[in-house]
Amino acid sequence: MELRHVEAFLVVAEELHFGRAAGRVGVTQARVSQLVRELEREVGAPLFERTTRRVRLTALGTRFRESVAVGYEQMSAALLDAQSAAREVSGVLRVGYLPGLGDCAVRLAAEMEARHPECQVVVGALGFPWALLPHDLLIDGVWDVVLSWAPCGDGRALAAAGLSVGPALGRYERAVLVPEGHPLARCETVHVDVLSRYEFLNPSNGVPPALRDLWTARETPSGLPLRYTKDDLATMAGKDDLTAEDVLLLVARGRGLYLTVNAVQKRFNFPDLALIAVHGVPPRDIVPIWSSATENATIRSFGALVGEYGRRVAKNPHESFISRAS
Repeated sequence: MELRHVEAFLVVAEELHFGRAAGRVGVTQARVSQLVRELEREVGAPLFERTTRRVRLTALGTRFRESVAVGYEQMSAALLDAQSAAREVSGVLRVGYLPGLGDCAVRLAAEMEARHPECQVVVGALGFPWALLPHDLLIDGVWDVVLSWAPCGDGRALAAAGLSVGPALGRYERAVLVPEGHPLARCETVHVDVLSRYEFLNPSNGVPPALRDLWTARETPSGLPLRYTKDDLATMAGKDDLTAEDVLLLVARGRGLYLTVNAVQKRFNFPDLALIAVHGVPPRDIVPIWSSATENATIRSFGALVGEYGRRVAKNPHESFISRAS
């Protein structure tokens, strides 16, 4: 028995006319009759006596109406309350962000709370590999929204993963981090196809390939495969939750290259590394990502705010959130 069945029954019981009941419920008379018949089949007996001239409740129908009316009012009130809450921008919103975006995250949180005083925003930096592969953090409810790299692939792959993406916060040209002394360290720029000759740091072996490939390119735009280390970041670093400095240290030690963006060195000034511009590959967007199953008005409002900041950055290319100190 569903709420719509009870609603149709109670309105017919009050009107004692299927046509008038249909007008109140906002559906056709045939639909009201269908709902009542379905309810009667579930009950196991008629709730109305129907003739060509009138409709009236059976004794069982009268008894059923008395029993169900209070419960229906309570359920309807609860539904309206939940719908109202879903439209309100309120409660605690937990936002995780890529290392290097701390200043931006703080300003977004402050603006969100200023616009919506009933909302409290909690922000925190993401560790690695989760900063690069945030799916589990969102699906498991660790964070409500993460500011991370836009997933690769089409919308179907993203929908299958249960994720939604908001408007871009910023767009950054690609670059590769290599240790000093590496053959590429002498280059000012390199074509992405050249990178297929080298090995990159593997973010994680614990993530299903379909999810990993949403954020980790497996080949260049021309189809050349990109190679990754057998051991992942956690194995090489000897711990599960890594900082950005841990990843840079692995690059500096020659454990693998790291495909990133051109603004990263402004944020992380690490010795013994060279940052080489990469051409032949599209730039990378930073976007808000959230679980589609938990989307609500608060999350949508935060996503819209991110879009506002993104448009501001697009008008002023010299303003780069990722390059500021956290």
